[in-house]
Amino acid sequence: MLAARTVPPTKIVNIIDNIRKPRYIGRMNASPELLESLCWELRRSFRDLSQAVEIELAPLGITASGRAILEFLARETAPVSLSELARKTSVSRQHIHQSIRRLPNPSWVESVASPDDHRIVQLRLTREGRAFWKKLRAVDQRFFARFERRFRVEELRTATAALQKLRNELQPTLDAHAERT
Repeated sequence: MLAARTVPPTKIVNIIDNIRKPRYIGRMNASPELLESLCWELRRSFRDLSQAVEIELAPLGITASGRAILEFLARETAPVSLSELARKTSVSRQHIHQSIRRLPNPSWVESVASPDDHRIVQLRLTREGRAFWKKLRAVDQRFFARFERRFRVEELRTATAALQKLRNELQPTLDAHAERT
């Protein structure tokens, strides 16, 4: 049996967006068609998951968009500025502000002045917001529990790793675009 030849990656410049990309010499298994198929399934899965989540959240009176805002705030260990939250969620500050205004209960999120600069508005979940977040997490756990016996652990780890790799490969393009705008 022949041993696989390992060649270190070399760098080339991607002419389209002028970002240096690793170029691998040797056989890679991915094809444009396979990557396109992955992206198609990802888009469809995202859409279907979004619809399923909306159905699950309806009894609590919150949308998936509202849930997303609460999740980002729940993950923060300290108050976060409106600008930082917008950057982390890849949306505009106006979108964050509107999403918070649309929450069914405005007392879930509070604005506090930054200790460093009182012009900067920071956001955090209130005690009531954290209590509601626990209710949302209980809905999440029931939702995911319905699927746990349908997937092997290795299937989920492989899928997660592939999606993380895809995100990592996209990041330089997104960063370059953010710098240009």
